[in-house]
Amino acid sequence: MERSPSADDLDIPEDYRGVVREQREALWRLVDRARAAARADDPRGLRELAEEIRSRIEQGDDRALGNLTPHLADLVAALDVLYDAAFPAGRGDDVTALLAAPWPTAHRKALLAAFLGCDVRHRLQLDEVADRAVAATDTRLLGVLIRTPLGTLRRETVARILDALHRAGALEADLVERAVTDDPYLGLALAGRSPTDEATGPSLACRDAVRTHVDALTWRLVSAPEPPDWDALPKGPAPRGLRFVQAALAWQGDPRVARHLGAAELTDEERTALPDLLRDRSPEEQRRAFGWRRRAGDADALLPLFGLEGAGPLLRLIRAMPDGVTRQDRAALLAAVEDAGADTARRLLEHEPNELVSAALGENRAQVLKRVRHHSLQGIAAFGMLPLAAHETVLDRYLALRDSAKKGALLGPNRRHSHAAAIAVALDHLAQVAGAPDAARLEWDCEARLAEEAPTEAEAGPYRIALRFDGADPVLTVSRAGRTLKSVPAAVRADPGYQELRRHQGRLREQARRMRTGLVERLVATAGTLAPDEPDRLRSLPAGAAMLPALLWRDRAGTIGLLDEVDTTGPVTAVHPVELHERGLLAHWQQQLVRRRLRQPVKQAFRELYLLTPAEHEAGDVSWRFAGQTVDGKVAAQLLSGRGWSTHGEYDDHQATRTVGGGLVAALACEFNGYFGMGEVRVGGLRFLAGGPSAPGRRGAAAGPDSAGSPVPLADVPPVAFSEAMRDLDLVVSVAGTVPEAYQSPAQAVGRAQLLAALVADLGLARVAVEGHTAVVRGTRATYRVQLTSGSIHVEPAGHLCVVPASFGTTAHRRLFLPFADEDRMTSIILSKVLLLAEDEQITDPSILTQLASLTAAAGPDS
Repeated sequence: MERSPSADDLDIPEDYRGVVREQREALWRLVDRARAAARADDPRGLRELAEEIRSRIEQGDDRALGNLTPHLADLVAALDVLYDAAFPAGRGDDVTALLAAPWPTAHRKALLAAFLGCDVRHRLQLDEVADRAVAATDTRLLGVLIRTPLGTLRRETVARILDALHRAGALEADLVERAVTDDPYLGLALAGRSPTDEATGPSLACRDAVRTHVDALTWRLVSAPEPPDWDALPKGPAPRGLRFVQAALAWQGDPRVARHLGAAELTDEERTALPDLLRDRSPEEQRRAFGWRRRAGDADALLPLFGLEGAGPLLRLIRAMPDGVTRQDRAALLAAVEDAGADTARRLLEHEPNELVSAALGENRAQVLKRVRHHSLQGIAAFGMLPLAAHETVLDRYLALRDSAKKGALLGPNRRHSHAAAIAVALDHLAQVAGAPDAARLEWDCEARLAEEAPTEAEAGPYRIALRFDGADPVLTVSRAGRTLKSVPAAVRADPGYQELRRHQGRLREQARRMRTGLVERLVATAGTLAPDEPDRLRSLPAGAAMLPALLWRDRAGTIGLLDEVDTTGPVTAVHPVELHERGLLAHWQQQLVRRRLRQPVKQAFRELYLLTPAEHEAGDVSWRFAGQTVDGKVAAQLLSGRGWSTHGEYDDHQATRTVGGGLVAALACEFNGYFGMGEVRVGGLRFLAGGPSAPGRRGAAAGPDSAGSPVPLADVPPVAFSEAMRDLDLVVSVAGTVPEAYQSPAQAVGRAQLLAALVADLGLARVAVEGHTAVVRGTRATYRVQLTSGSIHVEPAGHLCVVPASFGTTAHRRLFLPFADEDRMTSIILSKVLLLAEDEQITDPSILTQLASLTAAAGPDS
């Protein structure tokens, strides 16, 4: 076969032509050697050369930044001919023989694709073949699967193959070395860990045997005259033996290799000998070794080297802190500092920096404050841990955290979740600083102080300024000579007293918002419970006094009623409409709220309700209720984030997840390119998962994160959790849908029908009836059917009444009462239309009257 033109003649960027030309020449020399081996009938030499060629291509392509592989068609074709002749494929159904060749020729790949029943252009996955081989203990095929260059295997599958070979007594060193060379992170899968050190399952029985072979390979690599690249080194559990620490001390290559070797697993005897090994080393080497042993978890053995013998408990406490932002016991930290001595503790922190411990000592206040301004999550947690400064009160710190929380709400969808979690940890730490029993008690005690300490009146010359409450809303009024002014004079706006009241008004308004969207919404959405002393404590706040009495509660005896109607000497639980539905009380309480003109702070009795359908019950563990809907990714991500969901990338098992309580996670599958927010998103199935996280990797590809957990049958999901997750998705599809008119929420229509039915009963509207998702209005001019999903109006017998929202229905009808404070403009518009049509004799809009005249005339006198 003739060789193709040289690299100078190829379409290659000029900077890489030399590299490509050099690599092609080297590869053709290897092809010539393979031809010689074939003529000499040397299959072993051909296998070794195939390995060398594949390695050379991979390394060369890295050097040429991907510009080599596209220009190797002539060379690959020559190798295909050579290896097909030297290793005949045989029958296409003999998978062992098919996979046993050392070079992945095009002919062999086509046969393998046919055997697997897939397109040859796709990735040839061998996991099912491996599963059958493991079940049959086919050690020959298992060995071939490890060595074959055809097809790919998931990391977990390779681990199971090695485990099966170990159980069969057929685990050979070359197989282990081949496996970990292909996937340096394989050892983590054997230990039941992911590359991010998350648990994925139990350790496999072959782990120790594999580690012995891996240790030998690692030692051979680091002892070679040419130091290995970091990428070539196995990344599984650390190697075993003091010799690796000694090698790390002498290492001159990549520092990542030194860190890996220096964290080698040691026996008790080796750990005891380590300080003697380091005693005569330079301080810099000792500090470096201390860092390695921190990773290994036994750095306390080196504390005597630095005169820190008493700091062991504090070091172990620091090392026990999990990654991420988590609550820490401030008293335990300070006790460990006291045991070590403050000076010793500070010197330990030079070796083992820890922001939280430094914050507990008050050593890093300036750095922490700077990090809070930059929204550092650890910095926020540490801010709560700082001792109070001179002239700083707990309320000052609390308000600073609340200010940070407001700024965090403006961050990206997932970042705002982690920021809010860091604020929660900081509040817990502040509660410890303040001596409060918990963060919730601290929070509402601070809120109560905020309300109590707020000035309520001021004077500015002849003007009197007053701060009063209209329900939960703080209202500022200005009067003169007993007469309330409609606008605030400039002189009053400039007055310090007025400005201070304005600031307090803003804080109290923010307090009410937090209580409504935070505490109250959470109580209703989760059917949450308040302890016996909490209702009175919360009602001491203006917002609490306005909101809690309007909610429905269940006491310990099972009685349901408003707060003043149930027994609050025991715990009380916010009632979810699921429970009202199950007890046959939903319509009763809906009518009661309308009759009593009670406006609930959030939707409760009229909350959209989502019950398991027969189809979902039959489907088992997945709901397809919203599948196939296409939404705007950016809008959908914002809506999901605001309801506690986290969004993930397209290659995750699930693309949106939210913890729903009871150890369950709602997990939504979607289809899109890249990440949420990059374009349109197609909604898929919703599952509820139970169990821990997992992060399986793939042979030949980087490990991707997984949502994790085993699906739970929908019938076993708590009805409240199911309903709330469905409510979130209904909102997303309704608001973020790319074709809004293509989806009308049945649940929202049911809610409007229920509200209209309650209004009809309360107002005695004889002309209005509710029929499914339609309101039938028998007016004096015509009979109308108003769709409770879209608000469209149909005039019987056949005609559409077109209205202009600017002049009809945008302002709530005078008789309309919405028994909830949630903003629901569409419901207000639709129900206002119904009420206005029930009084159609009062309509004066010329456009509407002209249409009605035309429609009724066309219908004829007998219609």
